[in-house]
Amino acid sequence: MMELEKRYSPAVELRPVDANNWYDCSQLEVTEEQRGVFPVPIVYWLAESAYCGFAPLAVYASEELVGFAAYAVDPDDGSYWIMAFMIDGGHQGRGFGRAGMKELIRLIRETHGCDRIRLGHRPGNETAARLYASLGFEEVDACDREIVRELRI
Repeated sequence: MMELEKRYSPAVELRPVDANNWYDCSQLEVTEEQRGVFPVPIVYWLAESAYCGFAPLAVYASEELVGFAAYAVDPDDGSYWIMAFMIDGGHQGRGFGRAGMKELIRLIRETHGCDRIRLGHRPGNETAARLYASLGFEEVDACDREIVRELRI
């Protein structure tokens, strides 16, 4: 099964957001149906990254920009958080979400040597919930606005 997944999983690369790709990143959008569960545009995450210490990353398949991610360290407890993760609506359904999230987990783990990663998503975001659960993120907290999941590495 792992061999099949490797063979059919698209190759993605995470690159820093910089002067050459920030505008292209700001043009990424989720589908119309997803706007209720991913309600802010990428430009918001870029601004928050600039002023709140997030690490913004562009998700590429070959040379094509397909998504965006941002992660950060909680200064209070040192925990690692995936603050934003999205694949552009025009590129969804092709495995980039799973491949991108796996690459993001690998990057955070190898760069920072952490033993757990947290993320949150809106309760109505069933697609994200299934993806995160399938990658080993377990629900650790929930309220009416957010479900928090944690991956123990």
